[in-house]
Amino acid sequence: MNANVPLLLVDGHHLLYRAHFGFPKRFQALDGTDVTGAFGFVALLRKAHRERCPGHEVLVVFDAEDGADGRIQADAGYKANRAEADHSPIQALAPLKAMLDQGVVRWLEWPGAEGDDVLATIATREAADGRAVVVLSGDRDLYGLLTRDGIRVLNPQAPPGRQFVTAHTVADRYGVTPAQWVDFRALTGDRSDNLPGVAGVGPVTAARLLTGGRRLEDLPATAPGRLAKPLARIRETWDDVVRVRSLMRLNCDLPYPQNTVTRTATPELTAPATLMKVAGLW
Repeated sequence: MNANVPLLLVDGHHLLYRAHFGFPKRFQALDGTDVTGAFGFVALLRKAHRERCPGHEVLVVFDAEDGADGRIQADAGYKANRAEADHSPIQALAPLKAMLDQGVVRWLEWPGAEGDDVLATIATREAADGRAVVVLSGDRDLYGLLTRDGIRVLNPQAPPGRQFVTAHTVADRYGVTPAQWVDFRALTGDRSDNLPGVAGVGPVTAARLLTGGRRLEDLPATAPGRLAKPLARIRETWDDVVRVRSLMRLNCDLPYPQNTVTRTATPELTAPATLMKVAGLW
């Protein structure tokens, strides 16, 4: 195996939803299933691999169906807001996996694990072995991975020149380091996961609270000054803030099969229309 072959990890569910809702044309399989998400997924991944990450090994990671159960047991409100969301992209998940198989693109779905935790585990371990790793996702939760040299996040939705996110990008844009990211997010909250932040604490205030490399544990003892009100709210809701941070923290220590990665470059992906036909969807 060759550690010099860079790795492109793909946030599968994130890209599937983006393709389903963002693709300008609708596609149906022979049985009438809407496979726009699957078609668009392959088209977007093919473009990113060819134009932004040529020569990379590609591995797609999906959320397990029971992946969020552990966090839901810790907090019943975790992702509760998604119950009434439009989950129609999921109907294209099985066709997408068939297309990836036909295109010889490896994918992984680890039982009991959310995709972000699987991505975090593989990215940190491969980077520790000296591999360059790119994580394809628009999910900012993954910015905490940028503490390790060799890992970048690729967000194709961002403007040209800003698509690759690094530790320097996070510091310049948000005023915190990747090591502080989970503290920053615990203070500001994450609406998509139904996790509240501290009332009245937005990104600017959170960055000020964490000035000088401060971590969440440093805040209760921080001199109030101009930040008296947000510091008072943090002290009042301390247990909730710490709980939210624990739910947001990525798990980088999941077990996964030894042969998950091959460390060989993935050939240029086959066009989605061709894969649709080979997979028997058209």
